[in-house]
Amino acid sequence: MPYAISLLFDDTAAAHVRRMWCALAEQVGSDDAIRLGYPPHMTLAVLPDTAPIADVEEAAFRVTGKWTTLSVVLAGLGVFPRTRPVIWAAPVVTSELLARHADLHAALMPFGVHPHYRPGSWVPHVTLSQEGAVSADRAIEAAGSAWSGPVSAECRQVELVRFRPVDVLRSQALLEVQ
Repeated sequence: MPYAISLLFDDTAAAHVRRMWCALAEQVGSDDAIRLGYPPHMTLAVLPDTAPIADVEEAAFRVTGKWTTLSVVLAGLGVFPRTRPVIWAAPVVTSELLARHADLHAALMPFGVHPHYRPGSWVPHVTLSQEGAVSADRAIEAAGSAWSGPVSAECRQVELVRFRPVDVLRSQALLEVQ
């Protein structure tokens, strides 16, 4: 099972994302995000199951242990086109978000981060559905029915997980902004 490093959202923002998950489940039968059993989040890195996890953990938390909470705004919806389209909420890309991502990846470079998550290729996103058997248009319509405009979110927690199923290996609160 591969590993991931993710940022979790505050309760209010997470509730907005969960409403979209529920709309997708109810309207088009796409309940994979709910079945995953993991809170709404933004994934910063995915690493192979062959990565030396103790070294990954040390490198990741050496960097993220200095991070303060991060404000993001989920500003819209997007699609990664595939046979089964990936539907996602789009955070506004900021220099601070990209700088944190780059710092983390500088520390993780020796461990074989998945190419889609590397700086220059990564598209920040919050996955809403990736296993639905409906068209992107229908899925976007379903997610949009629960969309409540731009959503302000605070990333307050960073986690290292192994997935499918999700197993949290380490969770750490980000420092409060002074």
